[in-house]
Amino acid sequence: MDNLYNPVQAWAIYLGFALLGCWCWRAMFCLMTSSSVLRDMLVMLGPVLLLSPAPISPGSDYYAPAFMVAAFSALSDEPVITQNALTWWLVGLLLGILYALVRWIVRLQRPLSTQPPDVNYAHE
Repeated sequence: MDNLYNPVQAWAIYLGFALLGCWCWRAMFCLMTSSSVLRDMLVMLGPVLLLSPAPISPGSDYYAPAFMVAAFSALSDEPVITQNALTWWLVGLLLGILYALVRWIVRLQRPLSTQPPDVNYAHE
């Protein structure tokens, strides 16, 4: 047994708890209307924060959650790694905003497609 750390196992455990955290984050906004764009944006921030990975160092093959990489690199005064983690975070944020906008567009088109057809039963 050379090494006790298994990155795949650690990421699987983290992913399970991050999904639980995303569920709790979503539940915090249950009192807002479900068709609200603001609610979609706020709900999207939780998964972006928890599920955005970033490399530990600029050339590393190991990844960690971006908020942890940014926090530890800011504490150790390494601005290059902090900028790298923030870049990954912004990419996740842009993907989340794109998801929220697509969801909003689909929601706008839904009432048009769910209207019953105009049928005149008087002539049948």
